[in-house]
Amino acid sequence: MTKCIAIETSTTKFSLASYNNGVICEYNEIDSKNHAKNIYININNIINQSKMNINELDFIALGNGPGRFSGLRVSASAIQAITYVRKIPIVSVSSLMAIAQVAIDNYSLDKIAVAMTARKGKIYFGCYKKGEDSLAEEVIKDCLIDADSFHFSDGSFYGVGNGYSQEIMSKKNNAIKLINNPETVLPDAKTMIKNAIKKYELGIISNSFNIIPNYLMDEVAN
Repeated sequence: MTKCIAIETSTTKFSLASYNNGVICEYNEIDSKNHAKNIYININNIINQSKMNINELDFIALGNGPGRFSGLRVSASAIQAITYVRKIPIVSVSSLMAIAQVAIDNYSLDKIAVAMTARKGKIYFGCYKKGEDSLAEEVIKDCLIDADSFHFSDGSFYGVGNGYSQEIMSKKNNAIKLINNPETVLPDAKTMIKNAIKKYELGIISNSFNIIPNYLMDEVAN
């Protein structure tokens, strides 16, 4: 019997969800201008909505990037503050893995190449596949690469995310197939919970002292 909440703020989407023994509640702002606004109120509301007490949580799942610096910093700081006193474990989930999981669940894809825009002509990139448990498994570790030098020749992967520019896709050595409107596939806290539960059951947890968002490049901001 698992009780947890999850938060994902690596993009312009603010996503929050709770899980109470199989019952899921969620709250999303698709184009959030300020992730910090009402973050504690929203967390408290989702816990109350799911009829849980914060002290009952087995863990809190955090989408830890890569992504927007300000968004990652806001959620990480909030979760650190909440878990510090209560000693609640934290489960970090790659934000690119969360995107891949949405692609698996909503688009029935088995191999996903996620690309999200960063600044200074770079993109965040990671590859995932659908595991036997239908959860995303890492194939190529999340990385930060120059968009100009990007090439990927494995045509069995489908591209999702907002990092696939026309310049990237026009290169002859890029065999990735894009889904329709790949930029609309964003990480989702509700979907991320299943990845977090798996990591929690495997004992892959952190605490408020050692949780660090995966910026990949500190100077990349929103």
